[in-house]
Amino acid sequence: MFISYISDFQLSDRFGRKTMLAVGSVTYTLLANIISWLPNLTVLLVFRFCMGLMHPTSIHAGYTLALEVNQPKHRAATGILIFLPWAFCDIALGGYGYLLRDWRWFSFTVSLPALLFLPALWFIDESPRWLIVRGRYDDALQVLRKAARWNKAELPAEGELLALMDDIKKEALIDGKEGEASTPGFMNSLKVIVKEVTVLVKTRRIRSITLSFYMQFIVLGMVYYGISFGADKLGVDPFVYMAVNGVVEIPSGTVTIPLVGKLGRRLSCTLSFVVTAGSLMVLGFIPSGLNWLVITMAMVGKLAISIAYQVVFLYACELFPTEVRVRGLGTSTILAKAGAVLAPFILEILGSIKSWLPMVIFGIAGFLAAVSTFWLPESFTPPMMDTVAELEAVYGAKETRTATDEYQLEHPKEVIREQA
Repeated sequence: MFISYISDFQLSDRFGRKTMLAVGSVTYTLLANIISWLPNLTVLLVFRFCMGLMHPTSIHAGYTLALEVNQPKHRAATGILIFLPWAFCDIALGGYGYLLRDWRWFSFTVSLPALLFLPALWFIDESPRWLIVRGRYDDALQVLRKAARWNKAELPAEGELLALMDDIKKEALIDGKEGEASTPGFMNSLKVIVKEVTVLVKTRRIRSITLSFYMQFIVLGMVYYGISFGADKLGVDPFVYMAVNGVVEIPSGTVTIPLVGKLGRRLSCTLSFVVTAGSLMVLGFIPSGLNWLVITMAMVGKLAISIAYQVVFLYACELFPTEVRVRGLGTSTILAKAGAVLAPFILEILGSIKSWLPMVIFGIAGFLAAVSTFWLPESFTPPMMDTVAELEAVYGAKETRTATDEYQLEHPKEVIREQA
């Protein structure tokens, strides 16, 4: 997981979203198509390790890039629909795996379509938000002009744009001292590493956001995969169970869009965790013999945690500022994977005591995750922040929403300039 941390969000924040999306996608696709024909298990495991390294690299960089170039009104639809193919693939793989049992041909045929995505990388532009934070104003202007031309929009004067970009760059905590990162020596290199690692907990507001999402992602990984791994406990055919899981996840990629649009991110997140907790905790009180009710409640929990996954991922991407966005998502995802690692141990150890006990534990964890949302600000109306300093200026001044707060949330760049 540590190596995944280095290759994923640290390099994406340093070298760019498009760069790491391209590196991750190309490497993953090539390895996935080669792995089916490897001669021995050792080489296969090495390739699988490299694939596991590249998968989050491309996913997180691509997801972040997609949201950073979208207007606020389109972010929810983009951030949720982008994962809808996952549900359809779950449904298809259940049936396809049942029909094609040879693992080599199965792996090769499901990996081959990934080659169709690679030409699209040529037409993708870098995130202008990231370019601004890194001080590459000319490249950012080129991307913005291209976007304005395609959308038939008119940009402000170049001088005004450059002044705004300069304000954003000055507020960036990372590489704020340009000479420090390039100065040779062990101590200076160590200072840069410590600065990059601690930036997510350096100030009060970013610290509360980071720790809240860490709690939620641990629960997401543990509960989501815990329910998915519980097929044998429920006595269901694994192929059918996988297909049903895909069907259950389709609403999480569709009805979630109007849900977050009407209720906002925080309330949607809280409700989905509460429904998860309620549906799983009730399993401990269902009389034996009512297997249909057990499966029904488990699937309700799977639906709710799938919705929570979509909302929390969108929510985190909106709240983490541009300069640390992929870093925040990446560290959060590491904790989600840690939760997924815990899931089978909870199922086996606690399941040997009482079959329903693991699901109750997952339900309690879902309730705790719902409580952790109380420390998060709403991200429905305001634009995405670019720097940690901007986040602190907008969200950190007051916890209650007044007329002044509304102005700050809608005009963060103006607030920064006024305070300067």
